[in-house]
Amino acid sequence: MKFLESLETGEKYPFSIPELDFRAELPFVLLPAPGGFVKIASLNLMGMIHWNRCLGRALAQKIRDSIGTLEGVIFFTAVEKALQLSQVVCQQLDVPVMAVAYNRRKPHMEIGSGGKRPHIQVASGSVTSGDKYLVVYERDVNLLSRAQKGIVIIDDVVSTGGTLAALATIVDEVAEKKSLDKTAMKILGIFCVAKEGEMNPLYGGLAQKVHWLGTLPSPQFVPQSSKA
Repeated sequence: MKFLESLETGEKYPFSIPELDFRAELPFVLLPAPGGFVKIASLNLMGMIHWNRCLGRALAQKIRDSIGTLEGVIFFTAVEKALQLSQVVCQQLDVPVMAVAYNRRKPHMEIGSGGKRPHIQVASGSVTSGDKYLVVYERDVNLLSRAQKGIVIIDDVVSTGGTLAALATIVDEVAEKKSLDKTAMKILGIFCVAKEGEMNPLYGGLAQKVHWLGTLPSPQFVPQSSKA
């Protein structure tokens, strides 16, 4: 992708997925942290049409191979960075609608004609977004509750597992709220473009359900003094 070479400067990480003949130079970015920064190789899929198409097709094939028939399966993702990727995956699999968790409260979705709309909100923490929360509103609560075989989660990068834990908690709360059989609401798999560093122990045994295309280096702490 030669046209990107002049758009970002600084130290780069050579990210590749040999099976796809996919290669890219990702910029290292510094995220604020107590006493310094956290340095990560930034895989930013926002606006990357070709990348999302290529990687989404590959993830769709992984899902076919791992899950098999998708009847009774509901797809679930979180905005913003994985949304375009998830849309490509669902298009490839002929999935007409997916559930979406928002990373902030949406005032225009709070009140409906019948009054306050039901929603579920849980805490979430990740390397890139920090300590925040995820919100699922009425449409997506009802869509998740229609799962009969289980839930498939799509994400861009798996690192600390904070986002995945929050999404899993939402699934559990939907099952409780709707008095549903949790077997039908089980998470069948988590499919992402990249795993960042060594897999951290995720809540509820989620680590064993993660599938990825490539790997990124572990986040590194950079003291404030070395950056000055």
